Amino acid sequence: ARGRFLSPPRGRGEPMRYDELCGRPDMPDAWAAEAAAYALAGEVPVLSDDGYAVATFAGGCFWGIELLLQREPGVICTAAGYTQGKLERPRYKTVCSGSTGHCEAVQVVYDETQTSYPQLCEALMTQLGASMYKRNQVGNDRGSHYRSGIYPHTAAQHAEAESLLSKLQAEAPLFKSVKTEIEDAQIFWPAEEYHQRFLAKGSGGRPQSPAKRCAEKIRCYG
Repeated sequence: ARGRFLSPPRGRGEPMRYDELCGRPDMPDAWAAEAAAYALAGEVPVLSDDGYAVATFAGGCFWGIELLLQREPGVICTAAGYTQGKLERPRYKTVCSGSTGHCEAVQVVYDETQTSYPQLCEALMTQLGASMYKRNQVGNDRGSHYRSGIYPHTAAQHAEAESLLSKLQAEAPLFKSVKTEIEDAQIFWPAEEYHQRFLAKGSGGRPQSPAKRCAEKIRCYG
């Protein structure tokens, strides 16, 4: 169902141009154009139009998390964007103000015959490391828009995420608690094209490989 959103504040620049986003079939690893269509229709997809599962994760700066998930076997395409907020059609600068409730996130489409939702959740939590115990902070990125989260699209995804985080909490060091949130996925608004596949494109530096199972360290810069 369509959610209720705040109107975009005045003085924040031009409206977001979703028609400028890349997507399939022209760019097989790009989900942003299709994600925009779902967002504009007020929908949180469970499956892509071609029948693949959809998942949404947050782990600080979306550049690094998108590259992490691009490298996961079974992930077909990805989009960087904003979710869990109340402002319709958010833009980067507005989200970074911390006033909209959104976090930077990555939405993925994946083939369940090649990977599983728990595997994707585990990839996120492994990448977070000690940051899973920090609220509104991942690495040096601080602010509510940089919080870590798992945003299930189905009841089954929710149960699997809860199971993993319960296990991680049981294994946590004394006096540490897992701060990564689990909330039902809300509308995912893709970010500006500039942010899409940012590290793989080499924006701001040398291109970093999105090849499956690539083990090179992810360097987040901009």
